[in-house]
Amino acid sequence: MPSTPPAPPTIVLASGSRYRAQLLGAAGITVVADAPDIDERALDHLFAELGPDGFAVELAHRKAAVVRPRHPGAAVIAADQVGVLERRGRPPMMLTKQPAVEGAVDQLLALSGTTHRLVNGLVVVAPDGRTAEGVDVQVVTMRRFTRHEAQAYVEAFTPFDTSGSYRLEDQDGMAAGEGFVVDVRGDDRSGVLGLPLPLLRRLLDRLMPGAAPVTAPVRESPRGSAQ
Repeated sequence: MPSTPPAPPTIVLASGSRYRAQLLGAAGITVVADAPDIDERALDHLFAELGPDGFAVELAHRKAAVVRPRHPGAAVIAADQVGVLERRGRPPMMLTKQPAVEGAVDQLLALSGTTHRLVNGLVVVAPDGRTAEGVDVQVVTMRRFTRHEAQAYVEAFTPFDTSGSYRLEDQDGMAAGEGFVVDVRGDDRSGVLGLPLPLLRRLLDRLMPGAAPVTAPVRESPRGSAQ
């Protein structure tokens, strides 16, 4: 009599982002979402020390470390996205969530006519504790716009829950030619949402081959933004 194959492990998403959870669901992965209790802004001092890539991975590791003890025997996926604006002759500017109109407008205006990077740090922890990590980068180019345009956008769309003070899906709600984003370049558009599926597929295959198949990547215009 053939033996019954073992059940696949429970997979926990160490995030409170509805965008990441929706992206995984669309990719065919059922997860339990558990938001880690981390004050990310208290760790901002590590940005200069570790650089954008290292900082994003470090935050993902810390999220996994908080959530994993609450789910013994489960696999854990943790991710963090860091927005970075490189400026000639000045230190890189990290994009952060701005909870008030003035701060959001100022940050958004700093992106006018520039190209910035969305750096994703991704960590997968297998049930036995083995860990794999990786980095995905999306490059976003913005058209030039005025403070008046930035102010009108922030007041209309209230992008206070997203780094960079803009959401890509808001472009669909703006009149033709008024959207800020003109180009996005990267391995796959799922990286714009903060959970790059091709990288996730590679990490899962490395640790748990066949345990959680990931369906086709997202190559259309992204809907949402990472938190």
